[in-house]
Amino acid sequence: MTEIESPVNKYIDVYINNYVRQFRNFITSNYIVNIGGVAGFIAADDHDLSFLLRKLQTYGFEVTISNGQDTIDEIQVEYTIRGNANDEFFGYKIENFVSTIYLSSKTGISIVGILVMQIISQIMCKSKIVYKAVILDLDDTIWKGTLAEDGIDAIKQNLLSNDAIPFIGFMRFIQALAKELGLYIAICSRNDNEKVLSAIDRLDENEFPLKGQIDCIVANYNDKSKNIKAIAQKLSILTSACVFIDDNKIVRDEVRQNLPEVFVPDWDNHDELLTLLLTCGVFDRFELSLKSRNRKRLYAVLQQEREKSYLPQLLVKVSDDINHVEAMRLYAKSNQFKFSEKKHYEKCRSLIFEIYRSNGENLGVCSAVTYAENKQNIHVLNWAISCRYFEIGLEEYILMYIFALANNRTITLAFDDTGFNGKAIELIDKYKDIFIENDKDGNICFVPNRQSINDMQLNTNLKEYCNG
Repeated sequence: MTEIESPVNKYIDVYINNYVRQFRNFITSNYIVNIGGVAGFIAADDHDLSFLLRKLQTYGFEVTISNGQDTIDEIQVEYTIRGNANDEFFGYKIENFVSTIYLSSKTGISIVGILVMQIISQIMCKSKIVYKAVILDLDDTIWKGTLAEDGIDAIKQNLLSNDAIPFIGFMRFIQALAKELGLYIAICSRNDNEKVLSAIDRLDENEFPLKGQIDCIVANYNDKSKNIKAIAQKLSILTSACVFIDDNKIVRDEVRQNLPEVFVPDWDNHDELLTLLLTCGVFDRFELSLKSRNRKRLYAVLQQEREKSYLPQLLVKVSDDINHVEAMRLYAKSNQFKFSEKKHYEKCRSLIFEIYRSNGENLGVCSAVTYAENKQNIHVLNWAISCRYFEIGLEEYILMYIFALANNRTITLAFDDTGFNGKAIELIDKYKDIFIENDKDGNICFVPNRQSINDMQLNTNLKEYCNG
């Protein structure tokens, strides 16, 4: 295959720049990937594939495609993360050849090119879920017409006509992502907020499949980049975890200018938009997870608890995490509240913290702490909190737990400023009098006093979970 210097396919270009490059902002390890058995299916003039492989190598994915059988059923994938002792294997099974051929025909990318993109997407999302929310405009994006000018009756009539078919199909696609993968859905509309709420209330699920699935609505006349920031803050995610979809090119450009980390696809019709999202794999997942499916429900539950009280009265259960399995999973996914980028833990102990409601309902793993200890010191190697559990007093509860665990020993914490872990920095700033930098070894000393302990007790209503 001839090497070329410029992109030949817009879908590959978007895939590289808006998914692979974004992934690299969080995960810097290099990957060596072997895709077995499909080399015989590569055409000699497949310039798109040549460009794709070169760009993947630029971003740390060294991909080789080996020869093998003359039929494709399950593709054996082997990959190594540089610095890790073990290789990882998985079988990539093409679930539907016709849909793969269809996607190839829509994009102009060869079947092998599509498969490479999908396989690399699977490897990436096993290490890091990049995009967690889709933020949608309303007018001419998920329904035809303008609410302020046409009114809800005209919008409703449009949604019952044949003109609504691409809009309804797109909403059903987003609805399925929300239900099955726990993707957050938000509305960002240049409209009056009360009119938007009233309009959605008047639509049923057949007319508006997203009904009951929307996690956040921000409707006003501010710049949409400003509103996207507000939505991300409400959902406790980074703006870089957002995909923003709007039919208006001027609005898209404004968001790109002010929030370049947000993925803002260009599209002229819903068919093109769906093809782009599917090809780029931004919502791919390595596995179908019950935890992911429950994410939106847990978010709603926590919002209800917050409405009852600024500091919800919930319960915390602490357990040993043998072999650091749950802790490593949380460290891989967390960004906003994670103390360290350390990846290897020897001769240390990990604890996981789970949140329960007073009725005994388990709301899942909320935090993990890994530490080493001796007679004089407890050294926290890493500490992460899932973004769903910010601002409920969990940070204070765990700090007091560590303080009690130390039992008069000194406490130090490893800390790396990654540029993303702003929530961890906020906590350090909040209690800056008792977090003391130790320049000698790059750690932070935690030195609470009576007043700070009292302050932390006032800033949490969380209590220990007791079985029975």
